[in-house]
Amino acid sequence: MAAAARRLVEAIASDHGYLGEEAYEGMSPEKRRTFQEAFLKKDQMIGASIITLAKNLYSKDVRFLFELLQNAEDNHFTRAASLGAVPYVSFDVYKDRIVLECNEDGFTEENLRAICNVGHSSKTGAQGYIGEKGIGFKSVFKVAWKVHIQSGEFSFTFTHHPGESGMGMVSPVWQQPIEPCAAPMTRTTLFLHDNNVTDENAQRHNILRELNEFQPAMLLFLKKLKKIKIRIYDDSGNETSSSLLSMNVSDQVFRPVLEKVRTSDGTTAHSKQKYHVVKSTARNLPRNENREYSTMEQASKAYSCAPVILAFPISEFDVPVIKPQEVFAFLPVRRVGFNFLIHSDFVTQANREDIVTSSSRNIRLLDALTETFIIAMRQLCLHPTLKYQWMRYLPKLSGYPWDSFWQNLVDKIKTRISDEEILVLGDNLSLRRVNQARRLLPMQKDQYDNPLLGDLPGDMACYISSHYKSEDMDILKEYGLSYLLQSEFLGRVERDLSNHMSKIRSIKSDDDWHSRVARHLNLSFEKKWENFIKRTKAMSLIPLLGGQWVSPTRSAVYFAHTPGGLPIPADLGLLLLDPVAAGLPMRNTLFTHLGVQFATVDDIRTKILRLDQSPTLNGMKFEPSLSHLRFLYLTHTPKDSALAYSKMSLCDNDENLYSISEHIFYCRDKASHDLTWESWLHTYLGVRQYPRLINHDASALSEECQFVAKHLPSELLGFLKYSWDSEGSRVTPERIEDFKALKVTCRGDQIAALNETYLPLPALLEKWDELRRHGEVFPFLNLGDNAGQLSGWDFLRTFGVNANPDLGFYLDILFYIQDESMRSRTLVDPTRLMHLYLRIYTESFEFSNDDVRKAKQTKIRDFFEYEDGIYLPSRENFDDSWVSPSKCILDGPTYMLTKYPVFPSYQVAFEKSNFSLPSLKKFLHDTLRLQPCSWIQIVDELEDLKLRDNTPSNVQGLYKYLNDMTIPENALKKMKEAFENKPLIFADVGSQRWHKLPQCLWSAPTSIRGKINLSAIYDSNMEKLFVEKLGVRLLDANVVYNELLELDLNKATVEHIKNLVWTLNSQLEIGIPDASAETLLQRCILPARDISGEVSLHPSTAEFAIIDRKDLGEIFGSRVKWAGLEHRYISQLVKETSVLYSGDKAPISDPTRDVSKKAYGLLRIATHFKSPRVKGDGQELYDLLRNMGTWETDKISTTLVVTVDGQTVTEEVDKGEIHIEDADGLDIYVPHDEGRQDDCYLYSLPNRLVRWLMTDTETDIHKGNYLDATLLIHGVIFAKSLQQVERFLKKTGVIEVSIPEQVDRENTTTSTLEVTVTEHVSRENYSTADQMTPILASTPTAVEPSTPRREGSPFSNPRTPLFDREDIFVEQETPATDIPSCYSLSPSPARTRTTLTRESLSPDPYITRPSSTQESISLDSHITRAYRALLSQVISKAKTSRVLSIEIDHLSLPDDPIRTFNEYDLFGVDTAQSERDRMVGAAGELFVFELLSAMDPCPGAFGRSNWTSTIRRYATVLTEYANMPTWRGREISDLQYKDDDGTLTEALMEKGHLEDRWRNSQPKYYIEVKTTPGSWDTPFYMSHAQWQKMQALSTDNSLYIIFRVYNLYSDRIGVDIYVDPHRLADEGHLFFTADKWTVKPLVRAR
Repeated sequence: MAAAARRLVEAIASDHGYLGEEAYEGMSPEKRRTFQEAFLKKDQMIGASIITLAKNLYSKDVRFLFELLQNAEDNHFTRAASLGAVPYVSFDVYKDRIVLECNEDGFTEENLRAICNVGHSSKTGAQGYIGEKGIGFKSVFKVAWKVHIQSGEFSFTFTHHPGESGMGMVSPVWQQPIEPCAAPMTRTTLFLHDNNVTDENAQRHNILRELNEFQPAMLLFLKKLKKIKIRIYDDSGNETSSSLLSMNVSDQVFRPVLEKVRTSDGTTAHSKQKYHVVKSTARNLPRNENREYSTMEQASKAYSCAPVILAFPISEFDVPVIKPQEVFAFLPVRRVGFNFLIHSDFVTQANREDIVTSSSRNIRLLDALTETFIIAMRQLCLHPTLKYQWMRYLPKLSGYPWDSFWQNLVDKIKTRISDEEILVLGDNLSLRRVNQARRLLPMQKDQYDNPLLGDLPGDMACYISSHYKSEDMDILKEYGLSYLLQSEFLGRVERDLSNHMSKIRSIKSDDDWHSRVARHLNLSFEKKWENFIKRTKAMSLIPLLGGQWVSPTRSAVYFAHTPGGLPIPADLGLLLLDPVAAGLPMRNTLFTHLGVQFATVDDIRTKILRLDQSPTLNGMKFEPSLSHLRFLYLTHTPKDSALAYSKMSLCDNDENLYSISEHIFYCRDKASHDLTWESWLHTYLGVRQYPRLINHDASALSEECQFVAKHLPSELLGFLKYSWDSEGSRVTPERIEDFKALKVTCRGDQIAALNETYLPLPALLEKWDELRRHGEVFPFLNLGDNAGQLSGWDFLRTFGVNANPDLGFYLDILFYIQDESMRSRTLVDPTRLMHLYLRIYTESFEFSNDDVRKAKQTKIRDFFEYEDGIYLPSRENFDDSWVSPSKCILDGPTYMLTKYPVFPSYQVAFEKSNFSLPSLKKFLHDTLRLQPCSWIQIVDELEDLKLRDNTPSNVQGLYKYLNDMTIPENALKKMKEAFENKPLIFADVGSQRWHKLPQCLWSAPTSIRGKINLSAIYDSNMEKLFVEKLGVRLLDANVVYNELLELDLNKATVEHIKNLVWTLNSQLEIGIPDASAETLLQRCILPARDISGEVSLHPSTAEFAIIDRKDLGEIFGSRVKWAGLEHRYISQLVKETSVLYSGDKAPISDPTRDVSKKAYGLLRIATHFKSPRVKGDGQELYDLLRNMGTWETDKISTTLVVTVDGQTVTEEVDKGEIHIEDADGLDIYVPHDEGRQDDCYLYSLPNRLVRWLMTDTETDIHKGNYLDATLLIHGVIFAKSLQQVERFLKKTGVIEVSIPEQVDRENTTTSTLEVTVTEHVSRENYSTADQMTPILASTPTAVEPSTPRREGSPFSNPRTPLFDREDIFVEQETPATDIPSCYSLSPSPARTRTTLTRESLSPDPYITRPSSTQESISLDSHITRAYRALLSQVISKAKTSRVLSIEIDHLSLPDDPIRTFNEYDLFGVDTAQSERDRMVGAAGELFVFELLSAMDPCPGAFGRSNWTSTIRRYATVLTEYANMPTWRGREISDLQYKDDDGTLTEALMEKGHLEDRWRNSQPKYYIEVKTTPGSWDTPFYMSHAQWQKMQALSTDNSLYIIFRVYNLYSDRIGVDIYVDPHRLADEGHLFFTADKWTVKPLVRAR
């Protein structure tokens, strides 16, 4: 391959007229100079365009970096993907060179020719790549003088110095690689210009600066590359800094996270940026003016579609990140002013520093960009927080210098966004267009920021949601969002007034609210909006005395007082405004605008006099009469004569009216005695010296006492003490309760009810001082300066004043500390509260009397419940707070909101405090009766998270808490019902975020419609919760079957269906679907590739073939349809014919390969399978077979023909392996070459013989697929003797024939074939059938060879593999012919041969010979003996193992000698790796089987039926296992055992492998044995199916166990036991590598 690559490179250079140095070596200096000058002129003429383009293409020298990056993106990464590697590109920058590496598939001839041409590329024009016109790569010569490319077998350079012709940039020169380039890898080395050409430091600085500006955002628009690595080295080659750009697609594909890790000077900076990405496709686009398209692309208009991608940066908390972003055309172009990334297949300028704004393609792309932006905004509106922030991404409409091109996009976005119902209204449900929604002015909201008036109903609603921030709504102003208009506000006033629940008329509406409404209504009058004024006056906005509301347009309304403030009597027939409403200045102004007026004093006096002089005056009461007199008195003027009052009437004490003109009224005279005023009051009127505490009949507190309490509260205590001695005896118990409620002044000017206060005793003050902090107060009575002896105030205890440091005292301290913390919104030193809680806890236990203790505990609980006595320290996003016990639980996740877990919060907040946390926990649990968190609280919390619709960052923690919780079975059942009936499982997939149990699956490798794959969202340690506790269904064959059956084939992609089919295939090993395959195969679910390479879906009835042979797939793979049904193997559809060209032929040189010697066996096989060539008793065919010739030649040509769906494809293979000629007798021709002849006998010869035998001679039709016949012929051909053929056919059940076997006379001689045994050669692994070993004489015979043959050599230095591979064959590619493992066929080994001529043919080695007197050696027997010895030692070591047994019966142990084995003795050199792995695996299984069998006591009913592995047949080489049949059942694990008597379970618990919870259980064990000759920590392999079984089979009733057998070949053989390996992986004992599931033991099993 390397030689071919070199020839191609040199041929291209030759085509370019390149002369290497060797061409000049024979020339004279003068001639050489002449040639060089001529070639230089020629190159300058041809390469001028290259030089010009490469020099002027980019204005920045470092733009070549982007070209290299795009070249890497355009590569293929199929080989890296198959290895599980992420596509990447790396830049290593040294002083003199840049090394770029990419793990792509590698260079092809097409790539090489493209890079060596100008204006050509191996990429098609419609691919959307960055490199225009094939010039991109040449730009590297702006900084480099030589480029070396290594890829696969290619290694070549391009060279170009300034001043030279440009041909060096396109003429490759082969260069022998200095160091290998590991595949898959392409390495490009740029050798930079030195100081003689350009400023090296400036050049390097520019390169480093540009690399440093590489942003992870580039990965969003590169379809393949997922990582970019950059490493910088100093002059000494030491790494100084590095950067790693990567993209991580998390649980939400459309929200990738881009990361940049930069390391410099030992410091690592790690930055992340999440994006919301929206993708769409632009269609009907014009051509890209810079690209050339193929004829097919032009015909299909492949250029008319282009991807459009917008990426919106968001923070980790899902908040828009607003800063200018770049426009990309696969790579960054420039920033143009948008706050989101834009990418599409733009037509760019030649320097790629801007797009071509005049391009019709780019102009058309603006429409697609607009639609994609609208789609993005719709998506953001589905997010719980971004739906209130999306407008931050809107482009600015003013104040930004948009160029005309991008201004068009801005205008289009504005037009389209205006048509979208995208703004959320106040109900947080309805949506409106921007110009339909309304934001509210501050004056349109109340003091709590709520709308003054409710919105209109239904489609008339327009209030924008309060969740929008003011600055975000300011952005929307340019897009049409306006404030609520005055007319719209009036409409809401009218609707409110028409509602019986009117807020305007409600007495619950406070003064501030009324003032704000009035202020807004006043605007119409202030702005003189006549229409609005008229509309406002028509409303019933004026409240009257008496509760009626009227409009000023119906009748005159008056203020309820005169301009001077005199109240107007209410019974004069005037409509008087409610004075309370008029008391608010803003409302007063409104009423004035509405026309409310002042009545004149004269009018009122006239109305009073007229009313009081009315004949109907008899109904007047005292109060109205008094109000009339008061108004007349206060408005009396000297001009008013007595005559005006002459007809008035007055009321007496009994409210009887009397006319003053008809009755006489008296006033009291002055006193005429000498008593002092005080004496007269006390002596004759009973006025008292000491004020009464209660009234005369003890029915209430005295008026004096009430007056002092109300107006002089600071004097009340002195008042009580002054009167207590004389009045205290009269105070009844009922009145004592009244005294208790009186408010008194306490220290610190605090006011409190008397019975809530405390005497300021020194003991109480001391305890309070211990707990108080600055600013906190307690209701100690302020006894003033005249406090005197505190004993003088003991009478206050009668009124409930406290004086004891009891439980109530400490509860009151808690109350006042809480009150101050809530008032000041801060709590100083929360630790003291914990001490206070403990003191309260102690107080509840100070009495021995149970009733007293219970009463105290009840009092404590009541206090804490009613006063929210539990303090909660601050948490993330939440300040500290006070709550009641009913809202709390004892423990649980600290971030819960529906119930507050108290004790965990205290543990975190007071971790270093010096009080007793256990005592505090007892107080919370025993006294306050806080209950531990149960599943019910977790479910309630999930419900709350769901209703709040935020991104539930804590949901994982809640599920983990449930996972760790021990839940009784009856409660577990109820919990399952809750998850089944309610959407409580969070998975942010698609539009639905919360899901019910039946909607979920665990461990689904591909998407299942309508099912959420929880294993892709949650860690594996959550499987216990979802699968075991909640019963989430594991993926099984039925689920995938139904998904395929119900899938909408019009919407499903081929890739998705292929994934489903592979998933179904992997599930079949665990269980088959309930329904039949026929129903499913009628659907179009089988992917097939047609002639053009297009993959489409078909039912099983379509014509197709399946590639079961790689060689045929390479020949016909792109020329017929393919799909996946076993009866459509291409090996059965391909018809193979051969031709023998004239040339030399010779009889077969190895007589053991003369096929005619096996004629009788071939006849029996033909008869058994009813060959059409068998006529009568078969004698005719037997004669033909006996007389056929077997020839060696090199002149065979094979033609392969396949016909599928009417298509016939023919392919000729130059070197055939087999030709059968039956025109005149029967001759078989095989290759003369030894290797090809070996291959022929291994595969081609048996297959062609079967085809020939089963072909009807008359119709030339081959009947059926006889794989079994092929295998039987294979065994017959490789049998070593006729007796072995006989035994082989007998054991395989081939029928006998009636005619006898005829043995040639010449073959009956007793002489032997003598050969020289010169070295030990391993056996040929032909078959498990008994093999007859030819007897080899020890006496050498010298024979001259007629046909020289190569001699093989055994493998050197067999070694133990790096990891155990006993299972690896399970998932390898299916061979062309699947040979059952019971035959274990492999090619013949290299042979030490005699050389024979026709005249000196030795007797046939297949004839039984008499025994020789000397020992004959059987190679197969040698290996069998070694393997048998290994198995015997395995049994011996198993019986002595103490792994599962306590005592050992030493009398029963074998005394076989211990030995160490090696691979060569056990397997030789020719045993296939898979065969070796199976034999090693069988030995390990035997060890475990014997180990379990030797347990004491022995597990009940344990025997060979529990060994359920197909490879157990290898143990039959031992005598004691010779009669053990091959396992034919379903193989779920290597051993299976139902432990009905519990023996194995008890042993595993005794040895520490199982927890005590398994005691008295009878689980079923699924045992997988992994065996290695290496040490215990050698990694071992698990198939994907085993990985799934490992998870599925460890349940409450069964266990999956791995027995790891190690040191197999030595006397130190041992075993580690891994019970429930899935759990052990979570615990770090095993390390699983995904995909191929290589398992690395990290911790020794117990």
